[in-house]
Amino acid sequence: MDIGKISKVTVLGQGVMGPDIALGFALGGYEVTGVDIEKMPLKRAAQKISSNCRQMVEVGFISEEEANRIQSRIILTLKWEGAVVGADYITEAVPEDMQIKKDVFEKCGKLCSERVVVASNTSSMSISQIASQMTFPERAITTHWTIPAHLSPMVEVIRGENTAVATETLSLALLRRIGKRPVCCRDNPGFIHNYIQFAMVKAALDLVEGGIASAEDVDTVVQNGFGLRVSSVGPIQFIDMCGLDTILNIQEYMHAKTSNPMYKPAEAIRKKVSRGNLGIKSGKGFYEYDKKQSDEFWEKTNLNILKILKALHVNTKIFEK
Repeated sequence: MDIGKISKVTVLGQGVMGPDIALGFALGGYEVTGVDIEKMPLKRAAQKISSNCRQMVEVGFISEEEANRIQSRIILTLKWEGAVVGADYITEAVPEDMQIKKDVFEKCGKLCSERVVVASNTSSMSISQIASQMTFPERAITTHWTIPAHLSPMVEVIRGENTAVATETLSLALLRRIGKRPVCCRDNPGFIHNYIQFAMVKAALDLVEGGIASAEDVDTVVQNGFGLRVSSVGPIQFIDMCGLDTILNIQEYMHAKTSNPMYKPAEAIRKKVSRGNLGIKSGKGFYEYDKKQSDEFWEKTNLNILKILKALHVNTKIFEK
């Protein structure tokens, strides 16, 4: 498995995410074959790829010449067998159905060279199970892209029980080469992204169903509250930012008032608070900070939020000239 030998990437399935994944590889300079078993998804995929490229040109992300070159690298076809046989790397983006994915991996295992990695874009399912009927399952891996796949830098990489280290190494290198920021995760339902995202979805729906807030107000809070911050500050850094002692007090209060296990104080926070590791204000929490890093942290966070607000054309006196 040599990244230098990868020139042709095949993306199986051109539904919701397939076109964007194909575009992501094409943006990274690779020749891509997008495959589906019906004509209509391919037609929609062509329109989506064209629309995405046009949008990137309009905002100055790429030039029109670059857009034309990128689109010329993508071929859409119904001839899936030839696309699999001729691929140097394969990503499936077929429907989130275990049997369908198992069938795809089994067929890929029979058709392509044993050196070719076959990756699944599953958002929650176990790659060990997906590849269970596959020839050479050591080259099977999950690479979970997030919507919109051509723009979102993060891709989760998950090894299965039989996945070779070389498969993970190659996939990480390939994703970095096309400008992504891959992260590794154990084969856990929902991985990292959806484990967190669906916890938020559950909490949001609880508020709506409980009559505490409207759907519109819940979405407004997320979009205009922590949603502005999360591009700079992840949930663990947020704990450091607020202070672990403050977070512990909030958790204790909310758990006492609601009895909801979601708010039960985390043991990891209790231990750190007992040691005086309170986050940024003490120089150490889940991360470590010196004085310079602490000052830069706040400056970077505020600056990123200001850039987002300006880009969204928020009506605020901050931007009045």
